[in-house]
Amino acid sequence: MNDIPESSAHVLVVEDETPLREAMVTFLTMDGLNVHGVGTLEAATAWRALHTVDLMILDLGLPDGDALAWLASQPAGKAGLVICSARGHPQERIAGMQSGADAYLVKPVQLEELSLLVQKLLKRLKASANNTWTLDKVHWTLAAPSGRQLKLTHSEAQVIQMLAQSPGAAVPKNDIVLALGHQPASYDMRRMEILIRRLRNKAKEQLGTELPLETAHRLGYAFTAPVESR
Repeated sequence: MNDIPESSAHVLVVEDETPLREAMVTFLTMDGLNVHGVGTLEAATAWRALHTVDLMILDLGLPDGDALAWLASQPAGKAGLVICSARGHPQERIAGMQSGADAYLVKPVQLEELSLLVQKLLKRLKASANNTWTLDKVHWTLAAPSGRQLKLTHSEAQVIQMLAQSPGAAVPKNDIVLALGHQPASYDMRRMEILIRRLRNKAKEQLGTELPLETAHRLGYAFTAPVESR
């Protein structure tokens, strides 16, 4: 078995075959995880409404509906997703991955393989969460992964909010200008350069770390870390 995680993750197993569901729950619980199993989409919906789910293991052939359609109806979140299904056709696997699955296992599933996959995925999700910045749009603050907060001006908050919509992707300067309430044709781009430079310097002074705000040459700017807005 793998080492018990420092902070036990919460795993939801959605599988209507009772013996398999119970085996998955037992095996993963022995890895130090908090695991709960249900046999229907209705039960999964009810459980997710009341509990934190870090990772979900989902069968597609459930008795009360289309699991992929159900996934599309669920609120967006950061939980990992592993599909375990007897549907092994390439197009079915592709559809599963397009639905947001991090991995697709075709039954019969080896519990040891499932365990290793779950542990690897949880570590990746934890690393991603530890690199997440938080933008408070109400109080105009940006919190670093360390928890230290940076007070933003209105313009700085608008820029970060614009970049946060597509982490890692370069946002054109003209789009940022529009988000600031100006027209690109009459806006002096040197104002934006000054705004970005001051923001970077302020972050380094107050947070003690570099702001992951990169310049895309001749295009615009990108925030190269995950950003959670609230």
